[in-house]
Amino acid sequence: MTGAYWRNTPSDGGSASPGPPPDRVDVAVVGAGFAGLSIARDLLRAAPGLRVAVLDARHPGYGASGRNAGAVLPLAVLPWLLPGSAGGHDPRRMQRLLHARIGARVRQLAADHPTGEIRQVRMLLIATNRLVAAGLDWLGRATAAAGIEAQHWSGDDVEAQCAAPARAGVALAAWTIHPARLAASLAAEFVTAGGVLCRHTPVAAVVPDATGTWLHLGGDARMRADRVVVCTGGYTPAVALPDRLSARTLHTYMRAGQPLPEPDAQALGGERLFLAAPGPGMPYWRTHDRRLLFGAADVRGVSPGEDADALPDGHRAVDRLLRRRLPAAAGHTPTHRWGGPIHVTRTEVPHLARSAVSDRVVYAVGFSGSGVALALSAGPLVRDLVLGPAAADPEAVTLRRAMQATRLPWRGLLTTVPPVVAHLLRGLQPWR
Repeated sequence: MTGAYWRNTPSDGGSASPGPPPDRVDVAVVGAGFAGLSIARDLLRAAPGLRVAVLDARHPGYGASGRNAGAVLPLAVLPWLLPGSAGGHDPRRMQRLLHARIGARVRQLAADHPTGEIRQVRMLLIATNRLVAAGLDWLGRATAAAGIEAQHWSGDDVEAQCAAPARAGVALAAWTIHPARLAASLAAEFVTAGGVLCRHTPVAAVVPDATGTWLHLGGDARMRADRVVVCTGGYTPAVALPDRLSARTLHTYMRAGQPLPEPDAQALGGERLFLAAPGPGMPYWRTHDRRLLFGAADVRGVSPGEDADALPDGHRAVDRLLRRRLPAAAGHTPTHRWGGPIHVTRTEVPHLARSAVSDRVVYAVGFSGSGVALALSAGPLVRDLVLGPAAADPEAVTLRRAMQATRLPWRGLLTTVPPVVAHLLRGLQPWR
């Protein structure tokens, strides 16, 4: 069957406001994913009494926030492992600051939203060949140098823990969530705080002028907002915006199977691990309620914003990757297949900035496949862009500016070559 596994048992998460959307608000947030809901709630905390509306073409968590494996990954800005990658900022310091903020945010979410099933796990990156093993060895050392714990696992350790053939692995602290239930709970919190949630309200265009911004809602319907925050993710190309954004849209594909006997589920890692295998398609998997959830990314072109639930080519690629990466589970019949678009910038760092055309429009898009952590933490990162400098979180502003300055530095990339080559040479020695 098609359809996202997470939608089977979501809680309602609060009702949308009755009747049509309001004619006028102070801030309109377009997109009710993790970024939109987190930003909207943060604005209400910073400015009680602000009239904030969140609009979504479907429902909270419908897009990329609800079409993933339910993982909150620890390295939200991967380029910051490279020297010189954060402009004039120290990338290691930025990595530590961001990691600490994400950890604090996730712990607070776990306390405030118990239905979201937020659990601490190990993210295990596995290598099946010497080249990837050398790359993971460098990544583990660079992560540890940034002050973030990383554990090196042997291939035997990996296979014993999750039945995946491997040469080596690197384990990092991470979290898993139930995406649909967490999105619903965040939406309920926003409504309880006085926000207006407009489900089934697609936005066709955002048109700023000298005194505010018009949101065209289809037909003759319009909403007037003083400011607008665009959090449309993979659906951004379907909205007429004042700026042309450089992020591209790609798709993810996932499958879930029948519940497994408990020993089989534990053999695949149980709910203590989230796994990924760097390489083509970047396959990733976990178990939830004894079901194996397995997915991958596919960059082949499809229409922007198109749902991937029923795109057979991508799902066939997932099946091939499953047979290759996790042969012990390849025979399990899928009960759910789903997927969807994600918005990815060139550096895979989100675009958090005011419009170049109007300072009344703010963008929080391009969170990419590892962006759940940043999306859930996005409120303080853009608060001052919406409410002005007086509302700024200074540390969050520093992090945003470091993200805006992030590049893939050639000098930094070159520093990774000697340790990777040294690891490869060690790997060519006979195994003992």
